[in-house]
Formats: sequence, structure tokens, C-alpha cells
Amino acid sequence: MTCGKEPLEREQVIARYLARSLDAEAVEEFEGHYLGCDECFDELYLSDRIVADLRTSNLTWRRTEGVSVLKFRMNAELTQSAKELEQLRREVLEQSDSRVIIDLSRVTRIDSAGLGQLMGCYSHLVRNAGAMKIVNARPEIRRLLDMTGISMLLPNYADEQTAVRSFDDIAPEAAGDIPRA
Repeated sequence: MTCGKEPLEREQVIARYLARSLDAEAVEEFEGHYLGCDECFDELYLSDRIVADLRTSNLTWRRTEGVSVLKFRMNAELTQSAKELEQLRREVLEQSDSRVIIDLSRVTRIDSAGLGQLMGCYSHLVRNAGAMKIVNARPEIRRLLDMTGISMLLPNYADEQTAVRSFDDIAPEAAGDIPRA
């Protein structure tokens, strides 16, 4: 096995190795090369990290009616030490969508880092002529958003369909405007 393989072929071999679907001879050949070659080892390490992250991600992403909806699979905390906070930031900042709904129904706690991250995501979307809405926040989370004034910028909707429809009321160039009382 050499570095001269086509990138797609190398990715397929790595995927089969990580899935443990190579025969014993192929495993020996794979490990003999990939574990001794810095370039290939780095590629293997990155692939393994991506697979591990995908397996452990608590955040789901889907599109509905042109809007990205992010939702936590299990209870989550948006706190400085929580991995969900980084997952949320990465999902919002690395995608090209400008209309995003974050479902907070499974978020049990938010600290200042979480509030800051929500505002960072909001700011990113507004700078890109987008908007962000919150849906299904628990009462204690709603109180925190109200108390900090964040709910003025990130309205909370009781259900996803209402939040999706609310994007129709926003002109693209005004997506970042503060809602009027």
C-alpha cells in the first residue's frame, strides 16, 4: 500500500479499516503502511476523529421549507464545559444557511458562555443577511432569555411550524432587524 493511491481509494480503505471490514492480510498491509507514513497516519487520525464525532454528536440538523432546524437528541447543557456548545457553534457557523431555528426543548441549562454562543450565532447569521429563531425553550430558559434581553433578538416560538412561517414575514435585507414591540 503506497501514498500514490487515488484520494478516493485511500478514503475507502480507511473507511473499511475503521469499520473493521478488511481481511487480515489487508489489515496487516494497511497498518504496515498507514501507521508508518506520517501523511497517511494524519489522514487516518482525522478520519477516525470525524467518525467518533459523528457517533457522539447530540445535535441533529435537517431542512424544512428552506429553513435549517437544529435540535438536540438528548438533554443538553449549553455551558462553557459542554461539548454541545461547540457542536452548535460549528453547525451554525460552518453551514451556508441563513435561516436557522434552534430547538431548545432538550436544553436544561444555559450559562453565560451559552448565551454568548447563541448571540455569536445570531450575529453571524445577521451579518450574512439571515435570521435565527428559538423554538420550544423550557420555562426556565425562556426566563433567562427574557431577563437578559436576548428574547428581543431571538424570539421563542411554541412550535416549529410557527417559527418556520415567521421567516416569511422577514424581508431578506431586514432579517437582522430587532423586532418592534
